[in-house]
Amino acid sequence: MPKVSDAHRESRRDQILDAALRCFTAQGFQATTMADIIAASSLSAGAIYGYFPGKRELAVAAARRAIAGRVEDVFAAAAAGPIPPAAVLRAIAEGFERDGIASGLVVQLWGEAASDPEFRSVATEAFGDLARIFGTRFAEWASTVRGMSAADAAEWARQTLPVLLALGQGLIVQSALLPGFDRERYLAAVEGLLG
Repeated sequence: MPKVSDAHRESRRDQILDAALRCFTAQGFQATTMADIIAASSLSAGAIYGYFPGKRELAVAAARRAIAGRVEDVFAAAAAGPIPPAAVLRAIAEGFERDGIASGLVVQLWGEAASDPEFRSVATEAFGDLARIFGTRFAEWASTVRGMSAADAAEWARQTLPVLLALGQGLIVQSALLPGFDRERYLAAVEGLLG
C-alpha cells in the first residue's frame, strides 16, 4: 500500500475542518452533528474519525486555525510599517470574513469557553498570541505616529491592550447580534478613541 504524504494528510484535514466550519456557521455549533460534518465533507465517517475523535475536537482545531490566520493577517497588515489600532481590528474582522468564519460562530465558541476547559485554553492562548502581536505593533505605532519614546510607547501599548482586545470583542459581538451593524463607523470610532 502506498504511503500517504504529509501534504495529503494536511489537505484532508483542511477539507474536514472546512466542512465543519461550514456546518457550524450554517447551523450553529450545538446543533451541528458529526453526521452533518461527514455529509458536508464528502468523506467517510472513518476518514473523519481518523483525524478527529469528535465535534468538540473539530471545533477546537478550527478555532486554532482561525486564530493562526488572524495572527498572519496582522503580520501582513503591519508589513509596510506601523499599523494603527483600528487597522489591526479591520485586518482581523476582514480575515474572519474572507475565511468564511461568521462572527456568530466566534461568539458561540467563546460561549463554549466559559464552561469547557479545552475551549478556554484555546481562547486564552489566542488572546495571549494576539496580545503579544498587538503589543509590539501598537508600541511601534505609538512611537512612530505619536512620537513617544520606546519606553513610553511600550507602556502605552501595555495599558491600552486590554481595552483594544475588548473593542475587538465588541466588534465581533455587535456584528453578530446587531442588524445593520456598521463596521466602518465602529472602526472610525476606535480610531477616534485611540488615534
